[in-house]
Order: sequence, then C-alpha cells, then structure tokens
Amino acid sequence: MENKSKKSSGIKTLILVAILAIAALAMFGIYKTFMPKGQTGAKEITVSVVHADKTEKDFTYQTDETYLGAVLEKEGLIEGTEGEYGLFITSVDGETADDSKEQWWCITKGGEQVNTSADQTPIADGEQFELTLKEGY
Repeated sequence: MENKSKKSSGIKTLILVAILAIAALAMFGIYKTFMPKGQTGAKEITVSVVHADKTEKDFTYQTDETYLGAVLEKEGLIEGTEGEYGLFITSVDGETADDSKEQWWCITKGGEQVNTSADQTPIADGEQFELTLKEGY
C-alpha cells in the first residue's frame, strides 16, 4: 500500500512540474509577442548624460538599431553586465557607478523613468533619453 502511495505522489509531482513548465513557456511567449518593439529603419536619437557632479553632456546618434542598449554599446558610451533582467549599466561616458555609495545609472525618456533595461528599451526617431547617475537605492 505504501508503494502505491509513493508512486501516486511521484506522478502528481511530475504532472505539477510539467504544468508549471508549460505555464512558464506560455508566459515567455506572451511576453515576446507583446514586448515593446523599436522602430525599424534610420533614426536619430539624443542621449543626455548627467554625471555625479551634475554636469550634463549630450550625444546625438544616427542609427538603424531598434533598442537603446545596442546603440549605446556600439557607440562606446556605456559599459555594463548582462543580468537576469537585461543589461545593467555600470559605466557611462567614462564614469563608473560606485556600489559603496549606492550609485546606479537611471534611464529616463523625456524625464520619465523607463521600466526596462537599456537593451530592452525600444527607440524611435527623434526620441530623447537621459542617463543620470543616482545615489541611493
């Protein structure tokens, strides 16, 4: 009797794992289908960098890329590491965020914070982005 109970429990666990895997794949597919897409073709974007000392520097790029991160990496403006949520920017225009000061690079578009990593932020012609070194998590 105990053997039958173990088999039944094992089958239930296997079915649950299979259901969770299918649900995860479905969610990934939905995300990929509906995630923001960048504009194709030639475009011009402007990126303003606000350093720790509050100085600002503007960069204008002509590109065929569809996502912000690709442009910024290609142009050598940023450095970062790939993480669970995409590209995590660690350095911009030669200035590296200092973890001991809880510094981080914030991406905004027209003054509004974006909720995607640089490599998942779509771009369109004429858009303006800001990269600001913030302090405090």
